[in-house]
Amino acid sequence: MSLHTIATPHLLRLEQDTLWLGEINYRPLQELGRGKSAVSWLYQRTQPSSEHPLHLVLKRYCPTEHQTIPFAQALEFELCSYDRLQQAGIAHPRLLGYSKEHYCLAKTFVDGRLISDLLVHEGLDDRHFQPIFQMASQLQQAGFHIDFFPTNFVLNTQGLHYIDYEAHPYNEEWNFANWGIFYWLNAEGMRRFLQTGDACHINKPGQPKPWDAPFMRQRESLLRRLG
Repeated sequence: MSLHTIATPHLLRLEQDTLWLGEINYRPLQELGRGKSAVSWLYQRTQPSSEHPLHLVLKRYCPTEHQTIPFAQALEFELCSYDRLQQAGIAHPRLLGYSKEHYCLAKTFVDGRLISDLLVHEGLDDRHFQPIFQMASQLQQAGFHIDFFPTNFVLNTQGLHYIDYEAHPYNEEWNFANWGIFYWLNAEGMRRFLQTGDACHINKPGQPKPWDAPFMRQRESLLRRLG
């Protein structure tokens, strides 16, 4: 699928604090978070429309210290990743538009509880792990893996949603069972990371690999039941 077929018919443009999708404008409400390559903002529609959602997420790309995709390629990579997510058929936000001029994209807002929030405040159990194992299997069958970090997932009454667009050709080293699961099991480390921003609480020194040894028994138990 080409980028032209991914793109929405609505033109995305920015004028100071106003975002336009076609003739409908949106205003920013709050910052949602900062990732490896972008800042995401929640926007709200300012006029009636039966076609446009009330809320959307604007993701604006910017150079960061820890980005894994070169800044100049970030938007193109995420549009390619959106295509991969569509091929895999997992639940994810719909792309509403993008702008190469402003180096950003807009997508639907998925309301619900972040997995990272549930992990820290309530803990996760089989009800949370079963859908992520199913999602990981579906992605693997399609030939992809995603960023399984807990902040990238929202749970609501419709189920588990991957709210990021990062997707790569499948690599077993970075799949859920060998990488992401250890973040989903490390509640105390995630709490400290979210409070301080210091990855030492969730990653081994000097590498993007999670602390795994303390959680191997839990991992093996989950794999036997759900994997």
